[in-house]
Amino acid sequence: MAKLLSIRERLHNPRMTKVEYVQRKVHRELIRGIHLSEHMKMLSFSCGDGIWDYISVQENPFIKEVIATDIVECPVKEEDRLLLNQHTRWQFQRVKPDDVLPFADEEFDIIIHHDVLEHTLKPHLVLTEQYRVLKKGGVLLFGTPNLLRPMNIVKLLLGRLVFPIKIGSYEETGDYIHIQEFHEQQVRVMLEEIGFRDILVMHAYFGILPLRICFSLLPKSSLGKGMCHYLVFLAKK
Repeated sequence: MAKLLSIRERLHNPRMTKVEYVQRKVHRELIRGIHLSEHMKMLSFSCGDGIWDYISVQENPFIKEVIATDIVECPVKEEDRLLLNQHTRWQFQRVKPDDVLPFADEEFDIIIHHDVLEHTLKPHLVLTEQYRVLKKGGVLLFGTPNLLRPMNIVKLLLGRLVFPIKIGSYEETGDYIHIQEFHEQQVRVMLEEIGFRDILVMHAYFGILPLRICFSLLPKSSLGKGMCHYLVFLAKK
Protein backbone atom coordinates (compact mmCIF):
# COMPACT_ATOMS: atom_id res chain seq x y z
CA MET A 1 0.00 0.00 0.00
CA ALA A 2 1.49 3.33 -1.09
CA LYS A 3 1.97 6.42 1.05
CA LEU A 4 1.13 9.95 -0.05
CA LEU A 5 4.17 12.03 -0.94
CA SER A 6 4.92 15.41 0.58
CA ILE A 7 4.33 18.52 -1.48
CA ARG A 8 8.06 18.97 -2.12
CA GLU A 9 8.36 15.33 -3.17
CA ARG A 10 5.44 15.76 -5.57
CA LEU A 11 6.92 18.94 -7.04
CA HIS A 12 10.30 17.35 -7.69
CA ASN A 13 9.24 13.80 -8.44
CA PRO A 14 11.46 12.46 -11.28
CA ARG A 15 8.70 9.97 -12.15
CA MET A 16 6.12 12.65 -12.85
CA THR A 17 4.18 11.71 -15.98
CA LYS A 18 3.48 14.02 -18.89
CA VAL A 19 -0.18 13.97 -17.85
CA GLU A 20 0.73 15.32 -14.42
CA TYR A 21 2.99 17.91 -16.03
CA VAL A 22 0.29 19.26 -18.33
CA GLN A 23 -2.35 19.11 -15.57
CA ARG A 24 -0.22 21.44 -13.48
CA LYS A 25 0.60 23.66 -16.45
CA VAL A 26 -3.09 24.20 -17.23
CA HIS A 27 -4.02 24.70 -13.57
CA ARG A 28 -1.26 27.28 -13.09
CA GLU A 29 -2.34 29.26 -16.12
CA LEU A 30 -6.02 29.26 -15.13
CA ILE A 31 -5.64 29.97 -11.40
CA ARG A 32 -3.20 32.80 -12.16
CA GLY A 33 -5.88 34.64 -14.13
CA ILE A 34 -8.50 34.70 -11.36
CA HIS A 35 -8.66 38.07 -9.60
CA LEU A 36 -12.07 38.72 -8.07
CA SER A 37 -10.83 40.71 -5.08
CA GLU A 38 -7.68 41.50 -3.12
CA HIS A 39 -8.65 38.93 -0.47
CA MET A 40 -10.05 35.74 -2.00
CA LYS A 41 -11.23 32.71 -0.05
CA MET A 42 -10.75 29.32 -1.70
CA LEU A 43 -12.36 25.94 -1.05
CA SER A 44 -10.09 23.00 -1.85
CA PHE A 45 -12.57 20.17 -2.24
CA SER A 46 -11.03 16.78 -1.36
CA CYS A 47 -7.54 18.20 -0.97
CA GLY A 48 -5.57 14.96 -0.86
CA ASP A 49 -1.89 15.67 -0.19
CA GLY A 50 -2.32 19.43 -0.64
CA ILE A 51 -0.38 19.78 -3.89
CA TRP A 52 -3.13 21.74 -5.68
CA ASP A 53 -3.55 24.07 -2.71
CA TYR A 54 0.15 24.86 -2.78
CA ILE A 55 0.29 25.42 -6.54
CA SER A 56 -2.77 27.68 -6.32
CA VAL A 57 -1.48 29.96 -3.57
CA GLN A 58 1.96 30.10 -5.20
CA GLU A 59 0.47 31.26 -8.49
CA ASN A 60 -2.22 33.58 -7.11
CA PRO A 61 -1.19 35.89 -4.25
CA PHE A 62 -4.76 37.13 -3.85
CA ILE A 63 -5.83 33.79 -2.32
CA LYS A 64 -5.55 34.80 1.31
CA GLU A 65 -7.55 31.98 2.90
CA VAL A 66 -8.02 28.28 2.06
CA ILE A 67 -10.47 25.84 3.56
CA ALA A 68 -9.40 22.33 2.59
CA THR A 69 -11.73 19.35 2.91
CA ASP A 70 -11.60 15.59 2.58
CA ILE A 71 -13.73 12.62 3.64
CA VAL A 72 -10.93 11.28 5.87
CA GLU A 73 -8.90 12.88 8.64
CA CYS A 74 -6.49 15.47 7.29
CA PRO A 75 -4.22 13.65 4.80
CA VAL A 76 -1.86 16.63 4.42
CA LYS A 77 1.43 16.05 6.21
CA GLU A 78 2.24 18.30 9.16
CA GLU A 79 5.28 19.75 7.40
CA ASP A 80 3.07 20.65 4.43
CA ARG A 81 0.45 22.30 6.61
CA LEU A 82 3.21 24.53 7.95
CA LEU A 83 4.41 25.18 4.40
CA LEU A 84 0.93 26.14 3.24
CA ASN A 85 0.44 28.47 6.18
CA GLN A 86 3.56 30.35 5.18
CA HIS A 87 1.72 31.49 2.05
CA THR A 88 -1.93 31.72 3.13
CA ARG A 89 -4.28 31.00 6.00
CA TRP A 90 -4.88 27.26 5.53
CA GLN A 91 -7.38 25.22 7.51
CA PHE A 92 -8.76 21.68 7.18
CA GLN A 93 -12.30 20.43 7.72
CA ARG A 94 -13.50 16.87 7.32
CA VAL A 95 -16.76 16.45 5.39
CA LYS A 96 -19.15 13.60 4.60
CA PRO A 97 -18.96 12.04 1.12
CA ASP A 98 -21.73 12.93 -1.35
CA ASP A 99 -23.48 15.17 1.17
CA VAL A 100 -24.33 18.84 1.65
CA LEU A 101 -21.33 20.99 2.50
CA PRO A 102 -21.08 22.50 6.01
CA PHE A 103 -20.58 26.02 4.63
CA ALA A 104 -22.78 29.07 4.18
CA ASP A 105 -24.25 30.14 0.85
CA GLU A 106 -21.86 32.23 -1.27
CA GLU A 107 -18.88 31.79 1.07
CA PHE A 108 -16.05 31.18 -1.43
CA ASP A 109 -14.51 33.07 -4.33
CA ILE A 110 -12.82 30.00 -5.81
CA ILE A 111 -13.38 26.24 -5.58
CA ILE A 112 -10.79 23.78 -6.88
CA HIS A 113 -10.48 20.01 -7.14
CA HIS A 114 -8.73 17.49 -9.36
CA ASP A 115 -9.34 13.75 -9.78
CA VAL A 116 -12.36 13.93 -7.49
CA LEU A 117 -15.59 13.91 -9.50
CA GLU A 118 -14.98 10.36 -10.76
CA HIS A 119 -14.90 9.13 -7.15
CA THR A 120 -18.36 10.43 -6.25
CA LEU A 121 -21.67 8.57 -6.23
CA LYS A 122 -23.67 11.78 -6.69
CA PRO A 123 -21.71 14.10 -8.98
CA HIS A 124 -24.72 16.34 -9.67
CA LEU A 125 -25.20 16.92 -5.93
CA VAL A 126 -21.47 17.56 -5.48
CA LEU A 127 -21.44 20.25 -8.17
CA THR A 128 -24.75 21.71 -6.98
CA GLU A 129 -23.35 22.16 -3.49
CA GLN A 130 -20.25 23.79 -4.90
CA TYR A 131 -22.46 26.18 -6.85
CA ARG A 132 -24.37 27.02 -3.65
CA VAL A 133 -21.29 27.91 -1.58
CA LEU A 134 -19.64 29.84 -4.42
CA LYS A 135 -20.09 33.61 -4.47
CA LYS A 136 -21.90 35.20 -7.39
CA GLY A 137 -19.21 35.72 -10.00
CA GLY A 138 -17.03 33.12 -8.30
CA VAL A 139 -15.04 30.49 -10.17
CA LEU A 140 -15.01 26.70 -10.12
CA LEU A 141 -11.81 25.10 -11.44
CA PHE A 142 -11.59 21.32 -11.57
CA GLY A 143 -10.33 18.38 -13.60
CA THR A 144 -11.36 14.79 -14.22
CA PRO A 145 -10.15 11.95 -16.48
CA ASN A 146 -11.82 11.72 -19.87
CA LEU A 147 -13.98 8.62 -20.26
CA LEU A 148 -13.16 8.51 -23.99
CA ARG A 149 -9.36 8.33 -23.70
CA PRO A 150 -7.73 5.72 -25.98
CA MET A 151 -7.09 2.99 -23.38
CA ASN A 152 -10.71 3.15 -22.22
CA ILE A 153 -11.91 2.76 -25.80
CA VAL A 154 -9.69 -0.33 -26.19
CA LYS A 155 -11.08 -1.77 -22.95
CA LEU A 156 -14.60 -1.01 -24.11
CA LEU A 157 -14.05 -2.87 -27.40
CA LEU A 158 -12.68 -5.83 -25.44
CA GLY A 159 -15.61 -5.75 -23.03
CA ARG A 160 -13.37 -4.90 -20.08
CA LEU A 161 -14.43 -1.35 -19.26
CA VAL A 162 -16.48 -1.87 -16.11
CA PHE A 163 -17.00 0.51 -13.19
CA PRO A 164 -16.18 0.82 -10.37
CA ILE A 165 -12.46 0.39 -11.00
CA LYS A 166 -9.85 0.24 -8.22
CA ILE A 167 -6.89 2.35 -9.30
CA GLY A 168 -4.74 1.94 -6.21
CA SER A 169 -4.61 2.39 -2.45
CA TYR A 170 -3.00 4.82 -0.01
CA GLU A 171 -2.42 4.40 3.72
CA GLU A 172 -3.82 7.86 4.49
CA THR A 173 -6.92 7.84 2.28
CA GLY A 174 -7.71 4.19 1.57
CA ASP A 175 -8.69 2.65 -1.75
CA TYR A 176 -8.59 4.89 -4.80
CA ILE A 177 -11.68 3.89 -6.79
CA HIS A 178 -13.21 5.41 -9.92
CA ILE A 179 -16.93 4.94 -9.36
CA GLN A 180 -17.71 6.42 -12.76
CA GLU A 181 -16.04 8.55 -15.42
CA PHE A 182 -17.34 11.23 -17.75
CA HIS A 183 -16.88 12.64 -21.21
CA GLU A 184 -16.83 16.38 -21.84
CA GLN A 185 -20.47 16.79 -22.84
CA GLN A 186 -21.76 14.99 -19.74
CA VAL A 187 -19.92 17.37 -17.44
CA ARG A 188 -20.83 20.43 -19.50
CA VAL A 189 -24.55 19.52 -19.35
CA MET A 190 -24.39 19.06 -15.57
CA LEU A 191 -22.71 22.43 -15.12
CA GLU A 192 -25.23 24.19 -17.34
CA GLU A 193 -28.22 22.54 -15.62
CA ILE A 194 -26.92 23.67 -12.24
CA GLY A 195 -26.50 27.26 -13.45
CA PHE A 196 -22.82 27.67 -14.20
CA ARG A 197 -21.90 29.92 -17.13
CA ASP A 198 -18.90 30.88 -19.26
CA ILE A 199 -17.70 27.27 -19.24
CA LEU A 200 -14.17 26.81 -20.55
CA VAL A 201 -12.76 23.33 -21.22
CA MET A 202 -9.05 22.57 -21.57
CA HIS A 203 -7.91 19.25 -23.01
CA ALA A 204 -4.76 17.62 -21.64
CA TYR A 205 -2.58 14.90 -23.17
CA PHE A 206 -3.62 13.03 -26.27
CA GLY A 207 -1.74 9.76 -26.47
CA ILE A 208 -1.46 6.26 -25.06
CA LEU A 209 -0.21 6.78 -21.52
CA PRO A 210 0.71 3.15 -20.60
CA LEU A 211 2.94 2.99 -23.69
CA ARG A 212 4.31 6.51 -23.10
CA ILE A 213 3.15 7.59 -26.52
CA CYS A 214 2.22 11.28 -26.68
CA PHE A 215 0.74 12.86 -29.78
CA SER A 216 0.04 16.23 -28.14
CA LEU A 217 0.18 17.68 -24.62
CA LEU A 218 -2.53 20.23 -25.42
CA PRO A 219 -4.44 18.83 -28.42
CA LYS A 220 -6.14 21.26 -30.79
CA SER A 221 -7.78 18.86 -33.23
CA SER A 222 -11.30 17.51 -32.69
CA LEU A 223 -9.93 13.98 -32.46
CA GLY A 224 -7.28 14.95 -29.92
CA LYS A 225 -9.74 16.86 -27.78
CA GLY A 226 -12.33 14.10 -27.91
CA MET A 227 -9.83 11.41 -26.93
CA CYS A 228 -7.60 13.39 -24.58
CA HIS A 229 -6.63 11.85 -21.26
CA TYR A 230 -7.79 14.63 -18.95
CA LEU A 231 -10.37 17.41 -18.96
CA VAL A 232 -10.03 20.68 -17.05
CA PHE A 233 -13.10 22.85 -16.55
CA LEU A 234 -13.33 26.52 -15.59
CA ALA A 235 -16.86 27.80 -14.90
CA LYS A 236 -18.39 30.89 -13.31
CA LYS A 237 -21.45 31.32 -11.12
